[in-house]
This record gives sequence, C-alpha cells and structure tokens, in this order.
Amino acid sequence: MKRLLLLSITLVILLAIAGCEKDPPEAMLPDEVELGESVVYLNGKEVDYLPFLEFDTVNKVMNYVFAQSRNQGQLINSLGFGRLPYNTGEFELTTENILYVKARTSFHQTVDEDVEGYEYELTDADEGFINVEYLDTVKMEVKGRFKAKFCRTSKNGNKDLGLPKNIVLQGVFYENYIFQ
Repeated sequence: MKRLLLLSITLVILLAIAGCEKDPPEAMLPDEVELGESVVYLNGKEVDYLPFLEFDTVNKVMNYVFAQSRNQGQLINSLGFGRLPYNTGEFELTTENILYVKARTSFHQTVDEDVEGYEYELTDADEGFINVEYLDTVKMEVKGRFKAKFCRTSKNGNKDLGLPKNIVLQGVFYENYIFQ
C-alpha cells in the first residue's frame, strides 16, 4: 500500500513538472505598435524576428512570416501564417491547407541554408490565433497580433540550436506588405 502511494505521488510530481515545461511563460503584449515597430516574443522574451508580409497575387491570399537570422545567416528560425484572405478578421490556426478560413501555421528551423534544424509541430491550436485588425489596400499596411504554441518533435541529429522543446510565439505587428 505504501509503495502504491509513493508511486502515485511520484507520478503526480512528474506530471506537474512535465506540465510546467509544456506551458512556457507568455508575454504581456502591447496594445499596438507604430508602423515598422513590430515586436515578437518567444516564451515571454522579446526576440529579433523580422516581418515579411505579402499578398500572393496568384492565389489571392495573404502570407505572414516572422523570421530570425542567427550566426551570420547560418541558422534561420521562421514562423509562418499563410493562406489567409485579403481582409481583416481573427483566424484560427491549423496545419492544413484551408484557404481563407484558418491560418496555415508552421515553425521551421533551417541550418546552413538547406539542412533541417529542429522540427516543431503546432500544439494547442485552439489557444492560438492570428488577428488582422487593420488592412489598408492603398497604403499597403497591415496591423494585427498573433499567438502560436509549438512542441519540438525531432532534433534531426542536431546538437544545441538554441530553442527549447516547447515554445510560445506571440507578437504585435504593424507593417507595410508587398505584392508577390
């Protein structure tokens, strides 16, 4: 009986520790930012991810990418929301190709231009979102915010590439976009 109780307590402690690791800290996002002053947070800390926002004229969709280049371009981390309509709204996240309804969401890491870094998959999609609050088709400006959670599924044989197993990426953006 004592052994069963000890085993149960150990299991509860292990689950609590694993749960803490799964839910990294989140950021207190600003209400808005000035044009060109977008901010991105990884596990509650501001990171230097640059926005690349485009309207795909062939498929008539908006794509939102936030990328970080490290070690003189040898390591690239990129968060993408794609296949969204060319208008405002709050969109749920998915990994599927669903035009105009949900944001196809991914996080990729690339080493030396063409080698896969850590692999991540979208988790807790129902807690994530991308909200396009403002879209000016004349000035080509777009404003919004996002939140997405990911869990590492593979290191692909790599050692330390600087990212934890579980990540929460959040941001507020206000940028010009381009036609592609």
